[in-house]
Amino acid sequence: MSLPKVTIQIVTWNSLKYLPFVLESIFNQTYRDFQVLVIDNNSQDETVDFIRKNYPEVTVFKNKKNLGFAKANNQGIRLLHSPCIILCNQDIVLENNWLEIIMSKVESDDYEDVGSFGGKLLKLKPSNGEIDQTSKTNTIDSCGLKINRHRRITEIGAGEDSGKFNEDREVFGCSGALVLYRRDLLEDCLIKTKNNPQGEYFDEDFISYKEDVDLAWRARILGWKSMFISSAIAYHVRSVSGSENNVLVEIIKNRKKQSSLAKYYSYRNHFLLLIKNEFTRNFFHDFWQIKWFEVKKAAYIFIFEVKNIKAWLAVLVLLPKMLAKRKEIFKKAKVDYGQMSNWLKK
Repeated sequence: MSLPKVTIQIVTWNSLKYLPFVLESIFNQTYRDFQVLVIDNNSQDETVDFIRKNYPEVTVFKNKKNLGFAKANNQGIRLLHSPCIILCNQDIVLENNWLEIIMSKVESDDYEDVGSFGGKLLKLKPSNGEIDQTSKTNTIDSCGLKINRHRRITEIGAGEDSGKFNEDREVFGCSGALVLYRRDLLEDCLIKTKNNPQGEYFDEDFISYKEDVDLAWRARILGWKSMFISSAIAYHVRSVSGSENNVLVEIIKNRKKQSSLAKYYSYRNHFLLLIKNEFTRNFFHDFWQIKWFEVKKAAYIFIFEVKNIKAWLAVLVLLPKMLAKRKEIFKKAKVDYGQMSNWLKK
């Protein structure tokens, strides 16, 4: 018996609130050659019981503790060996033809050098915890990832009307909320070091937040392309997202909505991204733009989020590991600083 072409992978942690909706949308897909894997990070609600009772066809791997998003996804990638792996957040609802549209591109000869695919994510706003047709909005959540000269990473189109971005196009990367990766990309991006000879697809030192950006950046360095497919529609519950058009006031408002843990990891992991993936020549070319952006963030942290100053120390502690990973990444680099600089939009 051959393996399904696709594994749809969901990392759960106390996810019962949204799980019925995401699983229903998955099993209503018109494309059927897939299997579903849930990696549970020691949920204390009835997440696992619900799956086993209502969806016995789903493979469940339950951890004894919360390992974080990156490590749990790495577990899943190793468990089932489909040629394509979809990362799907627990708070996603797919239109019935999402997978069919994406796979038509994956299986096309025109997209052989594309390693990751994402569709148009729109915002989903549940009412009293319930999701139905009225929960679906016409507001964009993400049409892919964008990086600029300040090295700020944002979601393309976030907050704009769904009528925009109606053409397929190459993007820097795809949001980890819902993305299809070719296994070939994942294996190529696997980074092995003395500290972790088994290797990591997603950087486990990130724990959570921006690990999808890290993988997207690494894949770019290794020569992989990423595509936004405009007709593949799905919906995502997210109150905060990094719009490319946000002014400073809006950025601060969004940051205040985040949990303290999210603020810490997001801030810390941004530095880890730069250490691992930045071309030295591009860094010095954009030094003043990067410095000005980081100085403003540091001033805000020092005044309003003093507890997150510890992120600076954490970066120093992790520096040797990040430099070791950087060395392994750039050993395999297939693009140069000039090709990468094309993605650094103003």
